[in-house]
Amino acid sequence: MKIVQISDTHLSARGGRTQQNFELVVDYVNNQVRPDLVVHSGDIVIIHPDDVDDRAHAHTLMQRFTAPVLVVPGNHDIGEPGSAPWQGIGVTDERIAAFETVWGPDHWRHDADNWTVLGLNSELFGSGLDRETRQWAWIDDVAADVPESQRVIVFLHKPIWSAVDEPVGHAVDIGESRTRLLTALGKVSLAAVGSGHLHCYRQTRRGDTLEVWAPSTGFVAGDGDALPGPLHQLGIVEYDCTDGVVRASYRSVPGLDDVTAGAVPEVTEAIDALGHRAVG
Repeated sequence: MKIVQISDTHLSARGGRTQQNFELVVDYVNNQVRPDLVVHSGDIVIIHPDDVDDRAHAHTLMQRFTAPVLVVPGNHDIGEPGSAPWQGIGVTDERIAAFETVWGPDHWRHDADNWTVLGLNSELFGSGLDRETRQWAWIDDVAADVPESQRVIVFLHKPIWSAVDEPVGHAVDIGESRTRLLTALGKVSLAAVGSGHLHCYRQTRRGDTLEVWAPSTGFVAGDGDALPGPLHQLGIVEYDCTDGVVRASYRSVPGLDDVTAGAVPEVTEAIDALGHRAVG
C-alpha cells in the first residue's frame, strides 16, 4: 500500500498562491506518485473554520485527486481546545458538525490488506466536549478490535509527542492527552504516526514507531515560529507500506515556492479580517 500525506493546504475561496501550490501537488500526486490513498492531516482551509465558502471550495478542489481521500480536521478547520485558543477560535460542537457535513467523520478507520489506518481529531483532546469522551471510547474499541497481525498507522493534525522543550504560547502538540493516547495505542502494533500543524518535515523513531511531521503545501513557518532541526520546505510525504514495514519519504513537488505566511496575501488578509468578525 502506498499513502500520500498532504497537510496544511490553507485553501481559500479567493484562490491565490496556496491554491496554485495545491494544483501542482494534485498533478504531481496523480501522475508521479499514484498512491492508493491520500490523507490530509488538517488545516484544509485558510484561516477561519466558520467560512462556509472556503470549506466548500476546498472540498471541490480535493475532488481532483484520483485516489481516495480521507481527512482529519486541524485547528483552522474546527477551532482548538484550551483556555486560550489562537485568536479566540475554540473548538465547538457546531464547528465540528459543519466540518463533518462536508468532509465526513472527524475520526475514522480504514482497513487495507494487513494495514489499519486511523484518523483522529487532535482538536478534541483536552476540549472537555462530549465528543472527546466518545472519541476516547472509539479509540479503546478500535484498539481492542484490531487483530494482532494488523499494523496500524495513525494520522492526526497535531503531533502526539512533545514538539518543543519549552512552552511557546500556543498549542503545538496534544499536550497532557499524550500519555492516555499512547497507552491506548500501545495495545496495537503501531507502525507510524503522521501529523501536520508545524509546517515542516521531520522523521523520528519512537521505539518501534516512526513519527513523521508532514510539511505544508501552503507556506513554511515564519522565522519566529520555525523549529530548529526539521526541513523547512513545502512538499508532501509518501508512505511505502510493505511487508509490515513503513518507509516514509519527503517529496519535493516541482514549482512550489517556500514562502512564509507573510508573503501570501490571502493569508495576511484573512488574519486581518479576524479583527472585524466575532469569534468564539
